[in-house]
Amino acid sequence: MREAKRMDDYIQIGVISARTPDGDCLPAVPIYMKRTPEAERAEEAALRPVARIFAEKMAAYIRGTRKIERGSGSEKEGNDE
Repeated sequence: MREAKRMDDYIQIGVISARTPDGDCLPAVPIYMKRTPEAERAEEAALRPVARIFAEKMAAYIRGTRKIERGSGSEKEGNDE
C-alpha cells in the first residue's frame, strides 16, 4: 500500500485554469512542487519584494487615513457645502 502524501511536503507555486471553447475559465487548480530547502529559499526570495510592496502600500494608506482624520486631507479641502 502506498503511503499517503502530506500537503506539508509541498509548496503551492501557482494555479492553472483551463478555458472552455467560448473562452470562460474553468475552476482554478493549484500547482504544487515538492518542498526542498532550495524551494523554500526560492519561495522566501520571491515573497520578500511582494511583502515590501504591501507594507509600503499599507503604510501610505495609514498615513492618508491619519491625514484625513486630522482634517487636512484633500477630501476636506475645496468642499463647498
